[in-house]
Amino acid sequence: MARILVERGSVKKLAILFEVSEQTVRNALRYITEGEMPERIREKALSSGGVKTRRNFQI
Repeated sequence: MARILVERGSVKKLAILFEVSEQTVRNALRYITEGEMPERIREKALSSGGVKTRRNFQI
């Protein structure tokens, strides 16, 4: 599962910038949602210092 990690407070700043809820930003950063807006949020998060990670779980 991929996700983008951002600094504390960045979710709120991104929500204000894109005029969406903080939950919308969290969903975009966790790749739960797809579409134009989540993609724009992810691009901005990465260009602002966010780091894309991939977590692998073993069962």
